[in-house]
Amino acid sequence: MVSELQYHFEMQKLHFINSGSITMKIRYLLLNAAVLFVLLTGTALAEPRNGFGLNAGLASHTMQDQCTGICSSYDTSGLSVGLDYQFAISDKFSISPFLMSSAESTSNSAVSAGHGIFGVQLRYWAGDVFFGGHLAMYSEVLTASSGSLSASVSGSGGGAGLVAGWENPNGGIYVMGQYDSATLAYSGFSDSKLSAFRLSVGYRWK
Repeated sequence: MVSELQYHFEMQKLHFINSGSITMKIRYLLLNAAVLFVLLTGTALAEPRNGFGLNAGLASHTMQDQCTGICSSYDTSGLSVGLDYQFAISDKFSISPFLMSSAESTSNSAVSAGHGIFGVQLRYWAGDVFFGGHLAMYSEVLTASSGSLSASVSGSGGGAGLVAGWENPNGGIYVMGQYDSATLAYSGFSDSKLSAFRLSVGYRWK
């Protein structure tokens, strides 16, 4: 039975090998929508302020095996939640330690995925609009279930990402789009290249 569960992981990767192009098109559309939104709404002139924030939204990941010979890729999608604390370091810059986690599904009903990020983000502010980047540690957990048995494979590694969004200068609602890239190492499996996009809506207390 354990060997059958391990087989699910390999079939999961092979099943998604041809699905990456569709997922990337969806991500580009979401990213363009997010950029258009912040450009249309970023008209006020305000400074970043200290404050705690919570957010939730959609997450989409593509994992590409880093191997020689025949390699595979697979996609996941689901819901993401996150929190951060923003420190204003000037009228144009802020820094935010943040934590994000997502629970995601795959087209293989026997396999589920979870992804986590812990990092520090630097933002440049132009009115209510912000642009920035971050360094972070990324993790993935794949869980395969068959009957009453289950098995998991996990990996982690460092990476970086970009962010753009809009935030009410007096606190309240904010919207952001985030792209991430990292290389994750697994015990007993080849490394995987992570590419991800998140679109989130949040609330900040200031």
